[in-house]
Amino acid sequence: MNHPISLPALQLLSLVRSSLWQKPTDVALFSKDDVDWQKIAQLALQQTVGILTFEAALSMPKDLRPPKEWINKALVFMEGNRRTHILVDRCAAEAVGKFKEEGIEGILLKGQAYARAYPQSYMRQCGDIDLYVGECNYLPAYEAVKSFEWRREKIFSLDAKHYGCWLNGVRIELHRIAGQLSTKSANRKFQQWSSNQLSISESNIPIAGKDISVPTPLFDIVFVFLHMYHHFLNGGIGLRHICDWTMLLHAHSKEIDVCQLEQKLKDYHLIKAWSLFTPIAVDHLGLKESECPFYSPDNKKKSDRILAYILREGNFGRALVKSSQRPDGYLAGKAYSFFHHTRRLMPKLWIDPNTLSRTYVSYVIKGLSRVIKDIKLKISNLKIVAF
Repeated sequence: MNHPISLPALQLLSLVRSSLWQKPTDVALFSKDDVDWQKIAQLALQQTVGILTFEAALSMPKDLRPPKEWINKALVFMEGNRRTHILVDRCAAEAVGKFKEEGIEGILLKGQAYARAYPQSYMRQCGDIDLYVGECNYLPAYEAVKSFEWRREKIFSLDAKHYGCWLNGVRIELHRIAGQLSTKSANRKFQQWSSNQLSISESNIPIAGKDISVPTPLFDIVFVFLHMYHHFLNGGIGLRHICDWTMLLHAHSKEIDVCQLEQKLKDYHLIKAWSLFTPIAVDHLGLKESECPFYSPDNKKKSDRILAYILREGNFGRALVKSSQRPDGYLAGKAYSFFHHTRRLMPKLWIDPNTLSRTYVSYVIKGLSRVIKDIKLKISNLKIVAF
């Protein structure tokens, strides 16, 4: 089945590529009679690459620029993002500083750390703040947040991947672990490796006047793809995820040991998926082949098929979200999640049938175990109440 990439999508990619490398946009795809600027803007926002898109559009030759009304809306959006970027930076610096006063060292994951790989950090649309504190500091960090009097999630679990709180309206996720893999063997290897990597932070980056620890380049390169691929399979990603990966590969191209990278990708069953994504970074976003390990032009057709999924689903799959919501009731909600996840994953099995089949089976087993555990707990609680 073919998944052609539409002209507005190709134009969007051209604009994004222009901003990433600070080069003039290739105007061959643009003409006054063949540009749907509203559609391009819609795609840009769905893909969370608005700043990259709008900056390139505003720098095009005068006779090819968007209409004035479009430009005005773009300028408003860009100014709003710049202000948000400053706010998120300040919150990250404040949070790291407050935890350090409590004897808790945090390492900044993703987000504002990745933004530093862009030509200008504000070009990456902001999300939340992910702060790794580790197993030992997870409970102390939770207790510290209570003393800070930040707004907090209601439920805290020592087994959770992270805990959410808010500072000045910005969400902060305190990570006990960096992430989780679906299969037991791969997850065990990842937990051991990530714990080690995140205990030896090699560098700091200045954010809002504060030096903030970030992971090793090898960890960042592996983790950015692992995180991106996980969301691609389970909900959807935006072009911003691909841009993060692309810019980190560029930023760390001289530091990465390709042999170590290959071994880690094999350990976590990612090597095949990685090779299928590489043409997006190289052929569509302009990364040099020499900076993209395991790139193969032979994967171009399959890669374009993956790109079509990304463009159709939008960031975290929001472009496909229907008005119908998750139904009320525990079992009805779980059934909805199961069928929703299955519907998303099954069309992508061709990417790596063996790995994704194991991933799906693991998902089903974990889900059933969770449901059985919750039902038993509910029955136990009912008996206690009745007694």
